[in-house]
Amino acid sequence: MPSPFKTLLLTLPVLVLLPACNLFDTSDAEGTRGRGARAFDPYASSASGAISLSLLSFKGCAILPNGEPVTKGGLTLPDYPNECLNLNLGFPIAAPALPPTARMKVTPGQAYFLREFSAVDMLQNVHTDYNDRRTPAAWARLQSNFKDLDWSGLSVGQDDWKVQDPGTLQRETFYENAAWMTSTTDTLLLEVLDSDGNVRTSETYKRTDFLSESSSTGRTRVSFTVTGLAPPRFPDDPIPVLSGERDAIVYASTVKVSFANSTNPFKSFTMPQLQGEGLIRVTWSLMPKKPFLFPVSFVPASERPATCFEVGADGLATDVPVPCGFGLSQKVVMTPPRNGQYLEPGEALDFVVSLQDGDGHSLHARESLPSFKEYMEGDSNGLAHFNSFMLVNWRDGSASESGYKVVGPLQDLVVVNGSHTPPYFAFPQAVEPEYFVPPSSTYLPGGSLHRPNTRITVPLPSDAKPGTYALLVKGHRDFMGERLNRMDPFFFQVGQAERTTYPGKIGNCQVCHNGPNSLNNVHHGGSVDNVEACKVCHYDEGVGHVSDFMHRIHVNSRKYQQNKGDCTLCHLTRESALRPSLIACAGCHPGTHGNEYKHLEFQDLSAVPNIYGNCANACHVTSPPREHVLPKR
Repeated sequence: MPSPFKTLLLTLPVLVLLPACNLFDTSDAEGTRGRGARAFDPYASSASGAISLSLLSFKGCAILPNGEPVTKGGLTLPDYPNECLNLNLGFPIAAPALPPTARMKVTPGQAYFLREFSAVDMLQNVHTDYNDRRTPAAWARLQSNFKDLDWSGLSVGQDDWKVQDPGTLQRETFYENAAWMTSTTDTLLLEVLDSDGNVRTSETYKRTDFLSESSSTGRTRVSFTVTGLAPPRFPDDPIPVLSGERDAIVYASTVKVSFANSTNPFKSFTMPQLQGEGLIRVTWSLMPKKPFLFPVSFVPASERPATCFEVGADGLATDVPVPCGFGLSQKVVMTPPRNGQYLEPGEALDFVVSLQDGDGHSLHARESLPSFKEYMEGDSNGLAHFNSFMLVNWRDGSASESGYKVVGPLQDLVVVNGSHTPPYFAFPQAVEPEYFVPPSSTYLPGGSLHRPNTRITVPLPSDAKPGTYALLVKGHRDFMGERLNRMDPFFFQVGQAERTTYPGKIGNCQVCHNGPNSLNNVHHGGSVDNVEACKVCHYDEGVGHVSDFMHRIHVNSRKYQQNKGDCTLCHLTRESALRPSLIACAGCHPGTHGNEYKHLEFQDLSAVPNIYGNCANACHVTSPPREHVLPKR
């Protein structure tokens, strides 16, 4: 009996939008002006020329992207802690610091470039006065691991509320304008040392070599956070209200410095031909006396165990083991519809995921993905699962959200405002993807042993609208120092063979995001051709509303030098720019209306009007904002 897995890879061409102006033509291919990742593609494994290196540090200890602290092994490092906090032991981290055991492995002789440097210092449940914003700031300036920075000019900035979990809110007060935050001339000196402390190679990176290097993106942040809250009784309520979903309120004072997404990946270095232990040392010019230390183990490519698998003609793993390579490529094998052309309403989408390295080797067995336990213990060939403690302790949700989402039809995808129920088909219906390992799993060491099945079935509703649907697959991998994110769309037809496209309301991202700055190489790793797919997850404050953070990032970015009031660069239609709301406008105009409508932020999403509501219908119906340039159509 033939295997049901022996089906063809769906190879629908990428759907594109064709704005009238040739300058903004998004139909160009990779490697041309509009995309430009082909000349240097960090996802291309050994063929890319260099491998992206990610260096993470938590309270002075190097950590892996799964949150496990790295041991210094047999190295003599007086300035490296003998004991480290483990981010995966709770929120707040209640366990004491212990000797770390994880190792960070790199490949000698391999060319690398520094794609990310991130370091965090944090205190949890130490500053517990809900109304005191001075003490956390004083700790950051005078006592934190970053006390040697120039903190002159520090001020209290945005006071942000967002949904943390259902029924639970988080309030975060940001501190802004410190001199080090606005610096543009500082550098990072990366050195690789052998076990005797001799520098074997080095490279210097400018801060401006990184796309995300200021606090405008939210990666770098200094803040005081209170988690576990219910909505306040009134704006500026001085008494915290405990959420019924939490046992206690958690207070956190955080300094996070994060430079990410290299704009110059050609500035690479060759990892020295060493064996055993060594050290990567990063010296920030603004903290020259306190370098950041990253103990590493040199593992030659010839010594990698054969833990990956060859891929067969059907695109899926065979039983033939092979050593893993760098990179991440996501493949999907879909079972053909019964009529051979498209799925009928009520029929089920049946597919198999195949996550591979850049050389085409499967990172997992044919019928199952690695378990969470294997991921946490470094036995998943780099595949990452959802890790809530990296989200709440490291303040980074992009490192471990592997999963999928099915949405459609494409022409009906709109920004969701004021509702948890999108007006199009979505599985899952909630904002988050369907994780391969769900957040409810046990995350402590020795936890989940479940290996997710690679074959997945998603039933379509009996009234599914006809058109092109998208299966969005998010993947994350960290391997031999490389850390990658991918978001790949795979299209299929429902109810008709004729293809449909996205609404075409926003676009032109490739005008700035091209070459190494291509959206393929930023954050989730989604292509510019599918930028309208961002809205299917980002429509509430829990994950960040797209109309909020997209404005906030670009308006505050010093790399975005266009006229901030010219909406025509990104908005392709007049209608898409004429739905002002508090959450959309606050990205550029924080504090608008003061506390007059603050209560709307805490209303149920079904309430109208609310923070996502259409202010144009409520008050601003007479004319569009005069200070903005809007599309004519």
